[in-house]
Amino acid sequence: MTSLVQGSPPNSVCRTAGGRVAAFADTDELLQFARTFLRDRTDSLQRDVLVCIHGGTAAFPAILYCLSTIDLLGALLGGDAKSASGVTDRAKAYARRFMHYSVDQCDLLWGVFRHKIVHLAQPNPVRLFNGKKTTWGYWHDDGGHHLKLVPLDPPLRETRASGLLMEAEQRFEISIRHLVADIVDSVHAPAGYLHTLGSDAHLQEKFTKAVAEIHEP
Repeated sequence: MTSLVQGSPPNSVCRTAGGRVAAFADTDELLQFARTFLRDRTDSLQRDVLVCIHGGTAAFPAILYCLSTIDLLGALLGGDAKSASGVTDRAKAYARRFMHYSVDQCDLLWGVFRHKIVHLAQPNPVRLFNGKKTTWGYWHDDGGHHLKLVPLDPPLRETRASGLLMEAEQRFEISIRHLVADIVDSVHAPAGYLHTLGSDAHLQEKFTKAVAEIHEP
């Protein structure tokens, strides 16, 4: 019997003979572990994002930390913290269910920000969304610009270099502080993930499986 996370209850995780993490002893133990584990993650998110955006500085690391936290929550929801395939689908499923984001908002958030920051260090200037050329913008703390798809009238036309023209018909906007708040509320609000976890045996099974995989070498 081994406790795996600092601050988690003693004997919170059982090990099989082969050393693989298998299960919590009971629901109370699972929920105590979940509260500590998720409180640590959301506290870290709030603290570290404030460091990133203080003085209008490191917005992309802040956005990336937000999206990787949703990836983690998607892994807990889907019961899969190992498979590289399906990471985005699980994260979007979490955002739709517990953050109450629309399908379009999820597609834009991941398509514009998450994938390109991970792979190209910053979003592409323009991408097609529903047949329209879509650019992006972020605000450090302005709810009036959060998850908004704003028509550009007149359309944007900007010369970036000789022969390189950027054109856009609409802009997808996010507020980083409000993205953090959405994540934190999705976990801790009265109808959020932790509350649902307490009464949903299927969700508890998925949580246990994902936590076991996170702690496997």
